[in-house]
Amino acid sequence: MVVKAIILDLDMTLVNTLPKFLAVLRECAAKYGKEINGDISYLLSVYYRDPSLSEVLGDLSRNFWFWHDCWLLYSQRRDYGEVFPGVLDSMKVLRSMNKRLVIATGRELECSRMVDELRYYGFTEFIEGCVSLGDLGPGHDKLDLVKRTLDMLGLPSTVVVYVTDHPRDIIMVNGLGTINIGVSTWAREFPTKFVIGSVAELPRLIAMLDGTYD
Repeated sequence: MVVKAIILDLDMTLVNTLPKFLAVLRECAAKYGKEINGDISYLLSVYYRDPSLSEVLGDLSRNFWFWHDCWLLYSQRRDYGEVFPGVLDSMKVLRSMNKRLVIATGRELECSRMVDELRYYGFTEFIEGCVSLGDLGPGHDKLDLVKRTLDMLGLPSTVVVYVTDHPRDIIMVNGLGTINIGVSTWAREFPTKFVIGSVAELPRLIAMLDGTYD
């Protein structure tokens, strides 16, 4: 089996977004009378539990347009996160291995509004496209997102890898037939046999899956 394409999650997989997004999230929540307390470590611990962030945001955590407004403000301010070490080098290596790369992000914001940010990170040189929950609209989830990305790629799921930092994402897509890889940015337990510490380790794992790594 040879991997043909890799679907990459964006936030906290490729980019350490939360430190910069947190200030925006606090500001957006305050408009709805919600005060977000706690540091980044606390919020990450909440984010990686289910139901995600509901204990700090209540019903807002499931409000598409709340998140759309937050991500739009983040995008407009252009104070972006930082690419995790080794990510760009990994993308370059994967492209040299003839792997197609697509970003599939759970942001409730259209990918057309993220172009400048993706260019800022240096990703546009390596990816052939981006799909987001913002493109799909309200009422969709990560399963729908990955399905849409597979449609865009036009490939059977069995030759496509999905890479994400959130165990819940893998639970949602486990029936699709993709090869799922967890990135242990924060979470350590994933419902898949493939777990890496960072995207910097991805080329070696892909080579192993291709059967070309000794």
